[in-house]
Amino acid sequence: MPPAGVDDRQLSRALEEHWGLTPARLGYLPVGFGDHHWELTDRAGRRWFVTVAELARAWRGTGPAAGYADLRAAMDTVVALAGAGLEFAVAPVPTAGGRALAPLGAAHAITVFPYLAGDFGGELSAPDRIALIGMLARLHDATPLARRTAPVRRPDLSPRPVLEAALGELGQPWHGGPYSEPARRLLARHATHLGRALAGFDQLAREAGHSGPQVITHGEPHPGNILRSAGKLFLIDWDTAGLALPERDLWDLAGPDSREAGRYAELTGRRVDAAAMRMYRMRWSLEEIMLSVREFRGPHEHNGDTELAWEALTEETENILRLAP
Repeated sequence: MPPAGVDDRQLSRALEEHWGLTPARLGYLPVGFGDHHWELTDRAGRRWFVTVAELARAWRGTGPAAGYADLRAAMDTVVALAGAGLEFAVAPVPTAGGRALAPLGAAHAITVFPYLAGDFGGELSAPDRIALIGMLARLHDATPLARRTAPVRRPDLSPRPVLEAALGELGQPWHGGPYSEPARRLLARHATHLGRALAGFDQLAREAGHSGPQVITHGEPHPGNILRSAGKLFLIDWDTAGLALPERDLWDLAGPDSREAGRYAELTGRRVDAAAMRMYRMRWSLEEIMLSVREFRGPHEHNGDTELAWEALTEETENILRLAP
């Protein structure tokens, strides 16, 4: 559902002001998770993909200003990468003033992308996995192009205090909304194991810290962010881009002794580090748990977004039970 406080008239005015695009049709697209998307057809019949980002989302920073700076850094980075010849990087269309994004009120930002017809999601075939490894190898080798603009993506668990506080308050009811008590009961069943998982993550992070230099990473090159269009693969949703260990992009794609890992080493001269792979795998699950707990500890309703958050919480809790020592 569209974000509160944003309507089509306000969005249309911003698109015309910053990009010179006058909408003939503007339709909300219920796709993705987190940010919000529209399909725009302008009066010349051209189609565009419009994203409205919520700047105060927890992982983006401490508030809207920090969120805008983080998103701008990521978008400036993908613009630089695409401009330097990484054709698979879907970069935003610049505003009339040459910027990669524009503000929409105090709490949101707009990016506009070319509309690419295609499909995404689903399991990657073996050839697609190898093709993606080739794309990531090229991306990681393009690090010098991105150092000026790219944010640093540390492996720290930024929402960690949320989970630690929740684990300390399992003996009293949670009153935020319909998922509060189910979330509390789920965490209560697995509290000891979650505590061990945090300690295990810390140990892996210490080991991974010695594995090698940082590279420019996409951050989430999973099937939902891979678009197949005109027989080619494209990487979309670059808002998490930043400097990190290469395993940040590889943990879900290339096991340490897999064909994909071998191909990555062949292309880059860098071997995949097993500790870093385990660390990023655990980090994904722990952060999904933490962000869901943050939502369910606060005021919330039963809607499509909270259903997805509950699915993430239950699924990733089960994953942590398997992954943690």
